[in-house]
Amino acid sequence: MSYSQLRAFDAVARSGSFSRAADMLGVTQPAVSLQVAALERAYRTDLLTRKGATVSLTADGATLFGLTRQMFGVEAEIEDFLGSSLKLQRGHLRFAADGPHLALDLLAAFRASHPGVTVELILGNATETWNALLQSAADIAMLANPPEDPRVAALPVAVQDMMLLVPRGHALAKRGEVALKDIVAEKVVFREHGSNTQRTLERALRKQRLHLFPVLTVGSREAMIEAVSRRIGVGFVFDREKNADPRSVAVPIRELRGSNRNMLVYLKPRRRRRTVAALIEIASKQPVAAQ
Repeated sequence: MSYSQLRAFDAVARSGSFSRAADMLGVTQPAVSLQVAALERAYRTDLLTRKGATVSLTADGATLFGLTRQMFGVEAEIEDFLGSSLKLQRGHLRFAADGPHLALDLLAAFRASHPGVTVELILGNATETWNALLQSAADIAMLANPPEDPRVAALPVAVQDMMLLVPRGHALAKRGEVALKDIVAEKVVFREHGSNTQRTLERALRKQRLHLFPVLTVGSREAMIEAVSRRIGVGFVFDREKNADPRSVAVPIRELRGSNRNMLVYLKPRRRRRTVAALIEIASKQPVAAQ
């Protein structure tokens, strides 16, 4: 028994004619006849009763026809499934990010183009997000200032300034810009070790040979915003991380303008995945923030 024999038999059973079956399959009528005859001979049974140009099913033929209809029906479903996957009508994407704002902007554009694809968003700090990518817990990631790695490709998405976050009414709140030296006398709130915000700030402080002494260290940008709003100290966020909370004001830091380069990063072999390729295409054509 071969696939071609079953396909030939099924076509004859559906059409009731060898000639029509040949037309359906795009082969010659003798080729169809030979395939069906070989199937009958191999299993020593008559599947069709031939009456001139037409044929009818025997009892065994009717039973086999029911089975081939199931078989080729499943085949059609498989073709539909794989075809819809190819067109991204379905699928799943695991997306890691070190912050929700740019990631969600990009995912909104992705979902608008590919509504059948489900997305899992994995949020963490910079270190956690990088590890998720390298350990294949994520298919692709949005990460600020990622390290260079020969295994990883990167696509620039946005550039952001670091901002000093101060309580409304603070002496620095009305400034158009502040310098790092202006913050030395302030009580400050730091982000946790492993945060891109903290790493970027510390690099700039070392370059300026300045020191800040935190009164509090927090584990998220949301906690940073709340701590500043409660006047525990001044803090640090990137410009797209500041929400509309009226209790605080964000002021650009001169030395840290353009200090945050958000990149879409992925392990190079993952580029072949259709969901990953689609997200990269959207990010390259529809930047989610001005460069």
